[in-house]
Amino acid sequence: MATKKQLLWADLSLFVIALAWGYTFILSKDLLRELAPFTFLGTRFLIAGLILLPFVWRRLRTAGKEVWRQGILCGVVLCAAFTLQLLGIDRTTPGKAGVITGTNVILVPFLSYLWLRKTVGKGAVIGSILAFAGLVCLSGEGEWTGLSTGDLLVFLCAIFFAAHILMVDSFYEKKADIDPLSFVMIQLLVVGVVDTALAVCTEPFPQPLSPYGWFAYWFDCLLGTLLAYVVQIKAQQFSPPVHVSILLSLEAVFAFLFSWLLWGELVTPIILTGVFLMLAGIYIAEISDHGS
Repeated sequence: MATKKQLLWADLSLFVIALAWGYTFILSKDLLRELAPFTFLGTRFLIAGLILLPFVWRRLRTAGKEVWRQGILCGVVLCAAFTLQLLGIDRTTPGKAGVITGTNVILVPFLSYLWLRKTVGKGAVIGSILAFAGLVCLSGEGEWTGLSTGDLLVFLCAIFFAAHILMVDSFYEKKADIDPLSFVMIQLLVVGVVDTALAVCTEPFPQPLSPYGWFAYWFDCLLGTLLAYVVQIKAQQFSPPVHVSILLSLEAVFAFLFSWLLWGELVTPIILTGVFLMLAGIYIAEISDHGS
């Protein structure tokens, strides 16, 4: 049972992580002007995984084959999610990308029904209807013109993020004694190795970054990737699931806010309506799923 102080620090940590993740949408959008996407993702995750490696090396050596197998599988799905997200960010606005990514919360119960045959609650149904209406508003600014390529890529990334959540939860249920940091480290290295290999095969050798480019790169690498995953794992030991999911879903709010303030994303009444509908759908699905 967590103390009030532990709960407060856990919730505050998750809030800061959501804030940092929201900011990374802006940084990633800007950084893609200087760095190719596979190079950015591959080196970012590879460095994060290698930094974490010395802290889990002893435990990793005793991890069984099943931990490695599940870690690699989850890593491949996580790689698809992040790769699609970054390719989508390059083709849409940071605010839209953040909000659409947040729909993974709504997708989880539907994928859970298809995969595990778990009943879909009313909250998930209402949330998805609201999110779809919001997506229509965002995509055509009031007139249905179809989703952009970037919007579709980010929505596909949301599907993979939802699948990743289910895979990790399913593995934790089967193997409760697994070391979370080792499991995360394997996944970070998988993303790093796969995207770095794609970068070597398909992208030119990277040029030196500008000072802002280096700031964006290391912020994404150290805070948005390494620290975020470690803090999330630690915070989940003290904060209840409803706190964790709702606080982390604030990523979408911060992404849109930073995109408006720093990137100059267009804000019209119909776009604000779309953002509100999608966020309302996310929160209704979360609260209904976990209980108040």
